[in-house]
Amino acid sequence: MDQTVQRSIESQLEKLKSGSPEIQLIKPCLLNKGIIQLNKIENLEFKDVSISWFIPASGSGSRMFQFLFDYLNDGDFSKKEIQLFHKSFYQFAFHQKIGNQIKKGFEENNLSLRDLIEFILSDKGLNFSKLPKGLVPFHQGSWGLSNPFQDSIIQGMKLSCEKINFHFTIQKEFEKEIKQSISEILINETLKIEFSEQSKDTDSIAFNNELIPISISENDYLKRPSGHGALLSNLNRVESDYILIRNIDNIQHSSKSKRSFEVWTNLLNLTIQIKKELAEVYRNPTKEIMSIINRKYALFDSKHIDSLKNSDEILALINRPLRICGMVKNSGQPGGGPFWVKAKNGFLTKQIIEKAQISNNINQQTVLENSTHFNPVMIVAAVKDFNGKKYDLKEFVDEQSYFIVAKNHEGKAIQYIENPGLWNGSMANWTSVFVEIPSEVFSPVKTILDLLDDRHLE
Repeated sequence: MDQTVQRSIESQLEKLKSGSPEIQLIKPCLLNKGIIQLNKIENLEFKDVSISWFIPASGSGSRMFQFLFDYLNDGDFSKKEIQLFHKSFYQFAFHQKIGNQIKKGFEENNLSLRDLIEFILSDKGLNFSKLPKGLVPFHQGSWGLSNPFQDSIIQGMKLSCEKINFHFTIQKEFEKEIKQSISEILINETLKIEFSEQSKDTDSIAFNNELIPISISENDYLKRPSGHGALLSNLNRVESDYILIRNIDNIQHSSKSKRSFEVWTNLLNLTIQIKKELAEVYRNPTKEIMSIINRKYALFDSKHIDSLKNSDEILALINRPLRICGMVKNSGQPGGGPFWVKAKNGFLTKQIIEKAQISNNINQQTVLENSTHFNPVMIVAAVKDFNGKKYDLKEFVDEQSYFIVAKNHEGKAIQYIENPGLWNGSMANWTSVFVEIPSEVFSPVKTILDLLDDRHLE
């Protein structure tokens, strides 16, 4: 067996035997207690900096249509979702992709709802169930239809920056269709648009319940993608000074995007401002100045600042990537979000924690229930040091923040390791600022029925 594969098996097996890592939540981050308010920052023109949007976009659109698949399986028209779809069909932008003959047949009851849904989902029609979410038309306006790839670029280009780029992580098999889609919008020819895919080298090996790796051939094993934390390598390739990280499905209709754009601009301005203030500390590392900045932005545990003994310790604390993370108020059951967590050095550290990482212990669940905000993935990252050199982001990962995933494969139970999440353990050792942002900028499309929300309609 190849030694690299053997080491990988041994490493993953050790983690599986150890079980899911325990995270000790101390308290939730609350407004003015770990989360700061987003005040309007002096508007900068971003002339002397380079900026990239980083947008994970490899997710399949199939889950958006799950209730339609359910209808094809059970034919139950009594469910609210299918009735709403039927009643609101012509409000969905993608209805314009369906030929007039088919729509006429549907309107005149010569084509059943089942046939219409099969046309939308199957390769005999629009094949939406197989497409990446970013290629499904979300919006319609005077310009016609637009999908999330197109909207992300059109809206992202509004930043007043001379050097703005886009980096999408995609499924390689759809690269041609994605490029064709982007070519349909009028964009600056000098605009740099990059694509990458999650490396197969980051895939995890699947084990059975006896913790034996599942072999599929003499020299190969069953593997599974190791979660969005594997995209850290993709993020690490982006050379811009500042990187704006967003989800592909959280994009409003262009006519409703003004507030979202204002928030992104404020988050970017805030990132640049904090980086400048930390640069002053870098040039003059005194605990007094560090304390003032820390009280202003809640960067670190105040006890950690008090413990700093000399300039070298101050520099070691601040010389790391910086991220400004928007946080939205919980509107329902608490989920993953911002918490103060006990670190190995004994001090508290601010982390974004997924609900799946939190123990069922009553004390930990109480901390979760008292949380007030969650992370909608609106993050601005400053990834260069105070001398302009790019950080190697792999050096700031908490490798012990991995996930253990249990699933079925061909009727048999399997388990495998997921990498620390991209904005969870993969950014655990970054300097973090959590900022409250308005809930109106969060309108993700998890099901196509979300497209009936006012923020997705003209």
